[in-house]
Amino acid sequence: MNNQQIDCGCDTTPQPLLSIDEALELLINSVQITNSTQLLELHNALNKILAVDVQASICVPGFDNSAMDGYAINLQEEQINISGGTTFKITDRIPAGSTGNTLASGCAARLFTGAPIPKGANTVVMQEECELIENESRIEIYQPITLNENIRPMGNDIQSGDVILSRGKQLQPQDIALAASVGVGKLKVFNKIKVGVFFTGDELIEPGKSLKQGQIFNSNRYALVALLDKLDCEVINLGNIKDTLGATCQALEKLKSSCDLIITTGGVSVGEEDHVKPAVEKLGQLDLWRIKMKPGKPLAFGSIGNCAFIGLPGNPVSVMVTFLLLARPFIKKMQGASNYLNTTFKVTANFDWHKAKLRREFVRVRLDRTVIPMQVNQYPKQGSDVLSSMVWADGLVEIPEKRTFKQGEILNFYPLNEMML
Repeated sequence: MNNQQIDCGCDTTPQPLLSIDEALELLINSVQITNSTQLLELHNALNKILAVDVQASICVPGFDNSAMDGYAINLQEEQINISGGTTFKITDRIPAGSTGNTLASGCAARLFTGAPIPKGANTVVMQEECELIENESRIEIYQPITLNENIRPMGNDIQSGDVILSRGKQLQPQDIALAASVGVGKLKVFNKIKVGVFFTGDELIEPGKSLKQGQIFNSNRYALVALLDKLDCEVINLGNIKDTLGATCQALEKLKSSCDLIITTGGVSVGEEDHVKPAVEKLGQLDLWRIKMKPGKPLAFGSIGNCAFIGLPGNPVSVMVTFLLLARPFIKKMQGASNYLNTTFKVTANFDWHKAKLRREFVRVRLDRTVIPMQVNQYPKQGSDVLSSMVWADGLVEIPEKRTFKQGEILNFYPLNEMML
């Protein structure tokens, strides 16, 4: 990374021109995964990321058991698959949690779902297929009977020694249930990473206050903090600071020792009022990239001491799109997640693309699920200032560089609901 120090924003050094794939690769390859962990009770582990593999020390189930309410039978060879009625004497009753007696030849035991299969039994017939006779002392079965019906064998789900959950997995309700099923009461997970944020710009006003001429409400502050909250980060928010080099340096100094990552929006261009770039270069090191993507061309990446730094663009849609496509995978990997890259699926464009662009475009679209295959419609205004488009859209479609197409083109779709997890 470039360690050049400057005192103002008048740097004329050519900036690298990167594809989004190159930028993402550079970010991902520079990640330092957190090594801070804690042991949590199961009820506190939801959405945390596993720090170690979880291995089963028992089989599940731990014994052969019945898959349904019915009758366990000691079926003899001559009784297999015969037509006509077959009768069995009921000699035992086995509810779940109990252990029955050994079942003699030609006998049956009443048992319930999950109950252990008694010794001597080799099949289970569901109760709906059995008729009680002789004062309910025997059952009669008219359909052919086969061996090993409705028996869940020991270890059918999990074998002792199996790795049931892998390091780097973000824990969902089913994962926590699976850990409980093998008797694991606590899980070792990665601690939250700490992300520091602050916002510069004398034109920025907090929502709820009165706007003066030339001022705007600071939506980026609330977008960025909400996005970080969604990723279960611990956010250290300094809020709005004075738009000066000194104040920017003070904010960076305050955050660098207590945070794993600092993220800002705007202020990383080369204008005289852009103080974030020279401040980071003064205290650490910084690369400023021009990325061939729209929305979101400039991106700054560097470090201050052991703290990573990402500077996002300033326009509100650019902030959200560059965060989701670039900063989110960086953060997910830093958190220890094994699945940190965004996932896509294919959709059909319900619009034409007439003009080939030099930058890869990420167009805000909405799925039309009333047709098969699904199609996407684009929002009519695609400017990086049109924040309402992000509320209307349920995803982004990726339009490659130098490409034109007609309606019906197959494109990659990035679902916003998945990228917000």
